[in-house]
Amino acid sequence: MRRFLLGFLLGVASVLAVLAGIGHYLDVDDPLAKADAIVAISGDTGARTQTAVRLWKQGYAPVLIFSGASQDPQSVASAELMKRAAVAAGVPGDAIIVEGESATTEENAVKVADLMSARKLRTAILVTSPYHQRRASLLFEREFERRGGLSFRNHPAEDPDWDPNVWWTRDPSRTLTVIEIAKLGALVAGQRAS
Repeated sequence: MRRFLLGFLLGVASVLAVLAGIGHYLDVDDPLAKADAIVAISGDTGARTQTAVRLWKQGYAPVLIFSGASQDPQSVASAELMKRAAVAAGVPGDAIIVEGESATTEENAVKVADLMSARKLRTAILVTSPYHQRRASLLFEREFERRGGLSFRNHPAEDPDWDPNVWWTRDPSRTLTVIEIAKLGALVAGQRAS
């Protein structure tokens, strides 16, 4: 009986360690350094916007770029809503660039790279939700390398609703993370096939 119990407990501990490992793998975070721009892509716009504004107020970059369309084409772009929240939090409107056309993370990367290249901005801090950071990082890295001369650092949003250690214990954290894992798997598989 003791052997069975010990084996069971080791099995449970292993599963929990793997699940936490997945959370920490997704939540990629680089050391912060000053940059030309802070890029926040839409999705969970509250935490992403707040984190970008905090970094801007701490002087990490003079420019905020908000990127993302609305899921409803008849509505205001998510990036515009992020700008409005940032202005309400004290960021001057002329310190904000809005890219309101991109509907996917890949489009965010392409359109932000276009904006940065056109404005001679070379470095950025990329802000998105922690569970989304790894995939966003891969897409931005691919696009920035293709352009040459562009680079970024990852800084996940401070999201009180997502914890890398226990993301699977409740929704919507669990659902968002599982969807993100599937999208990341498809991205990696597609890159290997190319």
